[in-house]
Amino acid sequence: MKRGLLFILSVFLICSLFAFGEKNVNGFVPTGWKTILSAKGDLNNDKLEDVVIVIEKTDKANIVKNENLGSEYLNLNPRILLVLFKQKNRSYILASKNDKGFIKSAGDKENPSLMDTLDNISIKNNILKIKFNYFLSAGSWSVTQNTFTFRFQNKKFELIGFDNNSYMRNSGNQEEFSINFSTNKVKIITGGNISDEKANKPKEEWKTIKANKKYVLDEMTSDIVDKIAKYVY
Repeated sequence: MKRGLLFILSVFLICSLFAFGEKNVNGFVPTGWKTILSAKGDLNNDKLEDVVIVIEKTDKANIVKNENLGSEYLNLNPRILLVLFKQKNRSYILASKNDKGFIKSAGDKENPSLMDTLDNISIKNNILKIKFNYFLSAGSWSVTQNTFTFRFQNKKFELIGFDNNSYMRNSGNQEEFSINFSTNKVKIITGGNISDEKANKPKEEWKTIKANKKYVLDEMTSDIVDKIAKYVY
């Protein structure tokens, strides 16, 4: 009787470790890394709450002294974005991973006055949005916000939209453009001004682009904005 009870308990413990050890969200965060941002929501339309996390390495050797303008120290630890699909048994599987520099480090050695660009991640209506802010504490008046919109289709996260909003802190002059990669249409707004109502005379223009390439979350790199902007300018 005792042996049978011990056997049942052993099986239960093994199953518990399997279900809640490597396959829960924390199981995808390696030793020496930490989660710095997360979002929850259904991404593959199965009525289960998926999770997107950004993890960052915690190596003190990557915290370096800054001899130029900006913060006293720069955090150059790499970041990785993980998309985890929830299963019916409440465990998770890895659906997408980007470790190619799309999510930049908090500090930038080439632009030390650039603030941490990662702003927000959100999930709504099966859509994943990743927002970045580009703000330099010294050396530039320009402020830019970029939002990438992804949808899970064709068994991968494809970029279906990109929004760019930029303005000058000194003059208030503002420009915007929005690309719909599903329709290959671009809306461009120029002549705006966020600080002077009289000077705020936005003009809207539409154009069609030839975006034959499908941008996928796993393959996005740090220079993706420059590539996308070529469709507009």
